[in-house]
Amino acid sequence: MKKLLALLLAAIFALGAAACSGGAGDNGSDTGDAGGSTPSAAASDEGGGDGGAQKVRIAWLGMNPDDRVDPISGITYKGSYEFKAMIEEKVPGTEIEFIQIPSDGWIQKMETTIMAGEADIGWYTNQVMATEWFVDHREFMESDPDFSEETFDALFLEGTKKYTRYHTFDYPEATGDIYGLPMDVSCDYLIYDKQILEEWGVAAPGSTPTYAELLEIARQTTGENPVSGKQNYGAYVRPYWCEWLGVGADLYHPISIPDMDIGKLDIAGDVDYIKSSQEVLDYFQLLLDLIACAPDGVTADSGHENWFTADNNIAVMFDTSKTRDYYRYKLAGNTEITDRFIPVFLPKGAQGVSGFPETRHVAVTKFANDPARCWEIVKVIATDKDCLNWIYTNQEMGVLPALVDTEGLAIMEDDFSKARYEDRKTGMLLTDDYWYWREPIQKVFSQLFVGELTAEQAREAFHANVREWIDNKKKQLGQ
Repeated sequence: MKKLLALLLAAIFALGAAACSGGAGDNGSDTGDAGGSTPSAAASDEGGGDGGAQKVRIAWLGMNPDDRVDPISGITYKGSYEFKAMIEEKVPGTEIEFIQIPSDGWIQKMETTIMAGEADIGWYTNQVMATEWFVDHREFMESDPDFSEETFDALFLEGTKKYTRYHTFDYPEATGDIYGLPMDVSCDYLIYDKQILEEWGVAAPGSTPTYAELLEIARQTTGENPVSGKQNYGAYVRPYWCEWLGVGADLYHPISIPDMDIGKLDIAGDVDYIKSSQEVLDYFQLLLDLIACAPDGVTADSGHENWFTADNNIAVMFDTSKTRDYYRYKLAGNTEITDRFIPVFLPKGAQGVSGFPETRHVAVTKFANDPARCWEIVKVIATDKDCLNWIYTNQEMGVLPALVDTEGLAIMEDDFSKARYEDRKTGMLLTDDYWYWREPIQKVFSQLFVGELTAEQAREAFHANVREWIDNKKKQLGQ
């Protein structure tokens, strides 16, 4: 861990003190210079910025202009000014202006910014509205001698390519469009409290536990702690993102529809199976059993206040939004936390997949003033190892590379990150559309967590909600 911390800190200071050059081709990639250091001939050198430089406005979620000290790790995260200078050096004749998009309601705020013509490049994660915001980047690839669609296919992990090529029932006419380039991929994890398990005399799970094993641990560690005498809760789970925990319980069928015509969705095979699915029934029962082991108030996101403290009273944390801070303690070398709180992979079922297949991208907007220059910048951000090290160190801590070639990326010095990266190579859910079941099952969770539904009733409601979603979407599309 000390080695990783030293590398990351060295990267921060090195990026602040030295100019960076070269693109993906200078960092071990044999697919050509994907990033490049000079804009293509089509990129304009005219006006808009200081000294005649062309201004490029980048709307990015949470891109803070100022340095800030992480209260957990004590590490100083550099402000966007440093990233701005880095990009400007790599793409001469450019003046970068970052537009900070706040996290609350970010989709609406990003849409407002882009549709108002105020951003040339935008940040986004898996998003239906991408087709309204961005240009199809195959247009750039067709005329770029250094970055073709074949280059795209060679550079990035399979799952990140899947969620950069557009596939939704909402806009079937945009199927196959490529909106930007991926920068990273998420791999969430659960955490158990080793000390609590030891105090209860419960064996610790392995690194790849099943839901059945974790439920048994939760049941055995709920009650008055035999050592401290304090109340312990075996689990913490809330409606937030429970749909993604369900991926590892084989709730959903991956679909493949080449033209994304919702009329071609196999209702009998990929929807009506829900009515009799044992996997769906078992998952809803699992949630009910975990809720019984959790503190009161989980629907209001309360009861976790002592998590990652000496007074923690929760044995297994199923809420992945609460486990992510582990990586910051790891960066800080805080062994009091990392020796006690142990991460494990999300459980997987027979399909061998788990979690939210989240990928973050940067893309040229439909309103860009100089699209060719913006394409050069997108390539640099998504493929240049110095840029990616800056992002992983200062902006998106704990995420994993989207690139196949990870040599030179400091985060891969961490064994935990390396293991999660390997997991994402084969463990991502790959499907052409998940919205037709995501929104319907979210409605079920809101009722299940307040005791309004049994597991069987939840399964029935899930099926009915999916059928209703599909019927409404067909009407919207004129079918």
